[in-house]
Amino acid sequence: METQTTSTEEMPRTLLVRTAVLQAGNEALAASLAAAVTDLRDRQVAMQESFNALQVETAGIKAVAAHHATNADVERVRSELYKALEAQTWRMFVWLTAVCSGLTAAVYYIARNVH
Repeated sequence: METQTTSTEEMPRTLLVRTAVLQAGNEALAASLAAAVTDLRDRQVAMQESFNALQVETAGIKAVAAHHATNADVERVRSELYKALEAQTWRMFVWLTAVCSGLTAAVYYIARNVH
């Protein structure tokens, strides 16, 4: 009968020891979780700052990109340039032809009438 009494008396002590060990483990786990949550919050703040900086840079790029020409704009300007060059070439060709014809007529007149 003595063995049952001893085991009955030791049972609450064993339970108390086990409870203390579990509580210490839980406290250590809670402390590590708290540290992990703090680390995550710090990282979230850093990411938010990076994201805000990225938004500012993106807004700057969009503001600058509004002033750049698109492919359609470049093609339109190129087409206008070629049309203007063609028109100028024909004007110069007509002018040169008229001047050469006038000079030829002047030389013919001088050769025919001046002796």
